[in-house]
Amino acid sequence: MNSGIEFLEIYAEICLGMTAFFAIVATLRQTLGESLTPYQYLITRFFLEVGLLSTMMALAGLWVSATQQDDALAWKILAWIALITSMTFQIHYLRRRAKLQPPPPSSKTALAVTIVGVIMWFNLGSVLIGPNPMSIPTAAGALLMTNLASSVAVFLIFVGSFMEVDTEKVGVPEATER
Repeated sequence: MNSGIEFLEIYAEICLGMTAFFAIVATLRQTLGESLTPYQYLITRFFLEVGLLSTMMALAGLWVSATQQDDALAWKILAWIALITSMTFQIHYLRRRAKLQPPPPSSKTALAVTIVGVIMWFNLGSVLIGPNPMSIPTAAGALLMTNLASSVAVFLIFVGSFMEVDTEKVGVPEATER
């Protein structure tokens, strides 16, 4: 039977590589451009912290698997770590966002990241404590993948916050107000 623990190795490598890339882009933006706005700083912290926390969650699962030689236990511990860490971080981030002055712009992407994250918490929580037929590795992996996708989505918001497009040169029609 395949426990899927190899997924955590690949996931940790990808998370760490993407987080390093995101950090380099943010640092170059800060160095070569203007200073980051408070909102850009907030979302920079989001994608870097989520990336590093996700890497650490995967490494924790790998550590338990390596030391206990029990992949089922590793997945269960990882699932609890991922659930508690993700929930705690998201609440902390939303509090930081609420305190930001002026209030940050709202976006459909940020709302989607929050909603999908909450759905993944309920899914993983129901697998851990309830009668959900989904396996723990599947639910924990789904939460980890959601963390990775949310980090990428917020990174794209960050990049979009300082990129300008000359609509005449690229043939994009001007946006009209409704």
